[in-house]
Amino acid sequence: MENRSIRFRITALATTAVAIALLVAGTALVLLQRSSIIATLDSGLTQRADDITTLVSSGSPVSLAQGSNEGFAQLVGPDAKVLISTANLAGAPPLDIGTTAEDGDVFATITGLPVDDDSFRVLTRRLDDIGVLHVGTTFDVVEESTSALLGALTATVPLLLVSLALMTWWLVGRTLRPVEDLRAQVAEIGATDLHRRVPQHTPGDEIDRLAATMNEMLSRLESASERQRHFVADASHELRSPLTRMRNILEVDISDPTRRDLAYVPLLSEVDEMQRLVEDLLALARLDDSPAELTLTPLDLDDLVLREARRLRDRNRVEVDTSGVSGALVLGDQGQLTRAIRNLLDNAERHAHSQVTLSVIERDGMGTIVVGDDGPGVPESSAQRIFERFARIDEARSGAGTGLGLAISRRIVETHGGSLRLVAPDREGAWFELRLPLAD
Repeated sequence: MENRSIRFRITALATTAVAIALLVAGTALVLLQRSSIIATLDSGLTQRADDITTLVSSGSPVSLAQGSNEGFAQLVGPDAKVLISTANLAGAPPLDIGTTAEDGDVFATITGLPVDDDSFRVLTRRLDDIGVLHVGTTFDVVEESTSALLGALTATVPLLLVSLALMTWWLVGRTLRPVEDLRAQVAEIGATDLHRRVPQHTPGDEIDRLAATMNEMLSRLESASERQRHFVADASHELRSPLTRMRNILEVDISDPTRRDLAYVPLLSEVDEMQRLVEDLLALARLDDSPAELTLTPLDLDDLVLREARRLRDRNRVEVDTSGVSGALVLGDQGQLTRAIRNLLDNAERHAHSQVTLSVIERDGMGTIVVGDDGPGVPESSAQRIFERFARIDEARSGAGTGLGLAISRRIVETHGGSLRLVAPDREGAWFELRLPLAD
């Protein structure tokens, strides 16, 4: 899994660290308990061997206690004959312990003795001029105790780890919730919402400082955006007058046969293109500066679309199919929506081979306009980038135009509470869907 959240990573790391610590501690506890029980057994065997040694050394008659499957004792003479033994070893040959005791006691854990099939803890002690003494007791108590402890740890450690993971998940989530709230609020702030600020709750902590830093960043972005909008608006406004004068001079010269210059015709086309660019820049600056200043009236979308379709037919460049146009009543600013629809139709005409298709329907409480052309289409990878300002997708969809028409259309539609998107990318032609809320 890629891009795991901080919450997941912290929970996983904390749980893993505690699991390792519990594993080490549990292993140490089992080993310590095992060692402690073995030491207790050895102490008991030593005490019993001491008692038997005292009796044998004093020459007193020795009668070992009745043996059982849990313990035994056997004294073997120098001639490898059994001198005395417990009842459970009566008649048994000398035990083959596999150990010798030259000096001191030797302890060993042995299985396969004639007493029982279980394991036994055995003490071997050499008695001077008497023989070798073997004293043993069952090792089951060690194994049972160790198994019981392992079972308890196996049952409780996973529960502890699950509880720890859940608690860590909850605590980290609770700690990071203000950060997620900040992220969600910042994600909602668009280019036109830079006046918004994120709230600051707990003074002085890290979350509060993060919110303060974000608010400072938003203030800087808002200031820079305002300066940019004012510059674009002022520059566009100042360019309108000289461009209008240039256009008038060129039109007068072209219309006068005595002063006509064929070079003026393409020059006039360039001036027209510059005027459209200036008008589009000014429109965007106004939309960004005061997007809420709309005059909302009931409008029939089919009337707006059919009016712009007639304008397209009058230019006689492409065929216009309006057979899919039906009625849809919305609330909107007539001038703004006319401009948005006109930009869509101009874009379709500019890239169509021979036909532009229009439809208007009511669907899911929205008035929907679909504008399509039979041109080269738009690749799916550019479905969003095509709405950026001055966007140029590829040579097939490039050409005349300022590169601002679709950006202006989407901005207008969004101020009306609607949406504009490219539908079915990678199909033949480009198909745009404009959606506006229906009037109540």
